[in-house]
Amino acid sequence: MTRRTDDPLPSATRIVIVCFLCVFIIFGIRLSYSVFFAEFVRAEGWSNEASAAIFSLNMLVFAATAPLAGIALDRWGPRPVFGLGALLMAGGLWLSSQANSFADLLLSYGVVEGIGLGITGLGPVASVVAGWTTPRQRGRALGIAFAGTGLGSLLFVPMSNRLVAQFGWRDAYLALALICLVVLLPLMVFGLRRPPQALAGGGLQVATRMNWRAMLRNRAFWALMIAAVMTMGPVRSLTVHQIAYMESVGVERAAAANVVGLGGLLTSGFFVSLGWVSDRFGRATAYSIGAAGLLGAVAVLLLLRAVDLPLLLILYAFLFAMGEGARSSQTTALASDVFQRQGLGMINGLVGGLGGLGAAIGPWLVGRLRDESGSYDGGLLIVVAMVALSLITYLYVARTRT
Repeated sequence: MTRRTDDPLPSATRIVIVCFLCVFIIFGIRLSYSVFFAEFVRAEGWSNEASAAIFSLNMLVFAATAPLAGIALDRWGPRPVFGLGALLMAGGLWLSSQANSFADLLLSYGVVEGIGLGITGLGPVASVVAGWTTPRQRGRALGIAFAGTGLGSLLFVPMSNRLVAQFGWRDAYLALALICLVVLLPLMVFGLRRPPQALAGGGLQVATRMNWRAMLRNRAFWALMIAAVMTMGPVRSLTVHQIAYMESVGVERAAAANVVGLGGLLTSGFFVSLGWVSDRFGRATAYSIGAAGLLGAVAVLLLLRAVDLPLLLILYAFLFAMGEGARSSQTTALASDVFQRQGLGMINGLVGGLGGLGAAIGPWLVGRLRDESGSYDGGLLIVVAMVALSLITYLYVARTRT
């Protein structure tokens, strides 16, 4: 049934639901890399740094692609742009299933799949959700859409672990490629469309042109860019290394994968609940709660070395979920609030791209420190520093909004 664009609420609800389903698949696949990472180290004999470099290259390509995807979304709308992205994701995963060497995976997963992920990433998706909602609804809408990341992790991480265990990592990548082709592609092509130029009663004007001169002179813009890098760096550092870390302190891989899956389930709840907190009490409050959660998750990882207590794993899943549930959604919500007149696709593409840059640097750096020192201590310290810097810069931008 076709809805009139002058009555956008029913259409907005549908768009949020479709975005939730797309994010569920896209980031379920992305977050399952921790399973493949552990397998590359164990079965292929690659170093932690090399195995993390595959993911880091993927994130670097993602970072370069996401702003271009934002420009394309402002110009052509979501259907053709996201359709291309879903095809590239499927193609990159299929090529990964045919890989015979480390170099093959750098090209297939690092580059091809990375381009597809950059086009379909949270920044571009957030621009669509933000375009269909007003600032008063935006935190909750983005929280609901981004909740798909957590539920995706709940399904795809244990599923990928079982596929790898039974059939090997190549066939596991083939299965993920088919999911992208058969499910994700139709969802993005037929389920999404361009936001209206103005939401009835909301007063939101969706711009299509960015004033670069004014942006580059704006301190809040630069603070937001730093916050974007540091927002996803610590989260993805833990995402990539958490299973390998837990194995290193005596936790079985299957149990570690289940903990990650539980964290995914809890993350979905935190995306929604912290979205409500964001709309009710402010973006800064929600983001600060998430920062506290990530710092608590690091503390639990350190405690696991000395205490063999299963409840600590549940506490880790809870705290990590609290942290992730406030990162990407609240950064894109704040960016959309402060810079919406500059073009939602562009600003969220930049935020998503720089988030990808942080997600590339963090896991690689943690892996390198682990290889050089034989310990995760330095890497966990890096995670803490990134959380602190992200909080300082985010609060600065949030203050300029009030």
